[in-house]
Amino acid sequence: AGSLWAQGLGGPPFDVPAGRWWDRPAVAQELGLSPEQKAKLEQLTAERVKAMIDARAAVQKAEVELRLLAEKEPLDVRKVREAFAALQQARQKLELERFEMLLAVRQTLSTEQWNKLRTVVRERLEERRERREGRRPEPGPRRPQDF
Repeated sequence: AGSLWAQGLGGPPFDVPAGRWWDRPAVAQELGLSPEQKAKLEQLTAERVKAMIDARAAVQKAEVELRLLAEKEPLDVRKVREAFAALQQARQKLELERFEMLLAVRQTLSTEQWNKLRTVVRERLEERRERREGRRPEPGPRRPQDF
């Protein structure tokens, strides 16, 4: 799903790997994560995961409702518009949940760790893009594959 950041503001300001990246030994070592930071990231995830699940479910439900109303005969334009507005509101809430989670992650890391993490993410995305296009990345130091 595209976010406001990906739609024209030069990419997300908080671009981090998906999943529990801090549990991956290579990532934790490369970033120099302390046990306290890892514990804080665990806590953040535990606190926010249910809200993220609920927000994703609300978007999916709103998408279904909009589709059903748009396909129903006779077409009730007012109801379709209301369903579209509800979908946009659900998407906005999901983006807000994502943003708050990523902001909390950013606050947990030092500036150096954050910059290192963003560099790794950019490198990974570039490698994936090159693989999709059938080109091999230029030779150079390899990053651990578990990012």
